[in-house]
Amino acid sequence: MFHTLITGIDKTEVPVSLVILMFLLYPVWHSLGYIFALRQDVGAFILQTVSYEDVKSKKEKPDTEIAVRRGPIPSQITREAVEALGGMRSFVKEGDRVLIKPNICGGNPKIEGSFTCHEVVEELVKMVREVNAEPFVVDADMIWTQFEPVAEEQGWMEWADRMNVPLVNLTQTERVYFDFGKDSATGIVPVSKELVDADVIISVPTMKTHLLTSITIGMKNMYGTFPQKNKAKYHRFGIEEVICDVNRAFTPNLTVIDGTVGGDSWGPLSCTPVYTQTVIASKDVVAADAVACQLMGYDPYKIVHLKRAHEEGLGDASYIYDLSNLPYEHPKDGLWTKPDPEVSMFYNSLVEYFLLLPGMQKFFDLTADFVLYGMATTPFLKDVPPELEKVLDDILSMILRSGYRGSKWKEGDLEKFKERIEYDVKTEYAKIKNRIHELSERG
Repeated sequence: MFHTLITGIDKTEVPVSLVILMFLLYPVWHSLGYIFALRQDVGAFILQTVSYEDVKSKKEKPDTEIAVRRGPIPSQITREAVEALGGMRSFVKEGDRVLIKPNICGGNPKIEGSFTCHEVVEELVKMVREVNAEPFVVDADMIWTQFEPVAEEQGWMEWADRMNVPLVNLTQTERVYFDFGKDSATGIVPVSKELVDADVIISVPTMKTHLLTSITIGMKNMYGTFPQKNKAKYHRFGIEEVICDVNRAFTPNLTVIDGTVGGDSWGPLSCTPVYTQTVIASKDVVAADAVACQLMGYDPYKIVHLKRAHEEGLGDASYIYDLSNLPYEHPKDGLWTKPDPEVSMFYNSLVEYFLLLPGMQKFFDLTADFVLYGMATTPFLKDVPPELEKVLDDILSMILRSGYRGSKWKEGDLEKFKERIEYDVKTEYAKIKNRIHELSERG
């Protein structure tokens, strides 16, 4: 009846043969629709499937060797760190195509320390060219940060023109299916063919905190090579496991952590710049991240993907660097401000339960990164002062204790909470008052 009203054609007027034909063609329409949807997601109708043995940059597990350099000139300490590992010739030979992966799209253009600085990458490009090899710099789109506009805003486009180095958006490159293995969390998914065909991979992350994974450094940087804009869907597979999968497949031959300006507090997007003037270099991405953890004040074994990578033999998370070897101390060595673990727990659990609701997985895929970026660029959240952060932390702790974790308030807990809030407010008010007094005395 509905179709008759819309089309004006009565069902008695439709030949039986046409009905049978349409019925037989239904699987064809269904398959074509599926293929079209698949093409929209992966960018091709039929993709070649490859695996670990096809990765050109794959080498035997290297010996763990770490070089840490600190100083005011990023290019100088970058070169010194790589030279301490035997120089670029230890990693690159003449004619190699060298993929350099900084953090571009995973940063907030408005916040220094949330993305890799040009000087570190520039020095690496120069060193690769000194070996007569071919460097190219890559990153990939995300839902909330498109490569080209972000690279333009961060100055990468101008830098690439000046250096005459290719700046490649992996989202726009040819893709292949990569089989991460039947026991992997990732399974078989599209990756950029550039990643498979590169002779050498150099990971150049910035050193910063992360709300979900505690840190986002060398290993997490490789997660950003997935060419799909919609990287949030990998959170559903278990983000820590996916990080290990991608590093097992595309293990960086050299990791150079840019700690010249890092980011602590509410990373990765709303982080606070930390001017540590430090570069960490290693053949072992796990060990490099472990040393960065030491500088930041994290226990590497409490970082899920580092602990897992260590247990699987991907690298050495037990490496301890003697900080006394550095030419000078930084006030925040080992004392970086971290995202409150209860906030991370709340977010992770909220996502877990949220995804159980019908249709929410697709919604999460499309909105997770966008929402996080929106939060990071909201003036109130972006500019929250430390004193207010403490108060908000206490309020959130109260919410968590009062019901989220199922625990009950004990007698006197509320009074203690009020006292703590009053103490925080009074303490910070006194600091502000003293600061105003100091400024007024200076005239």
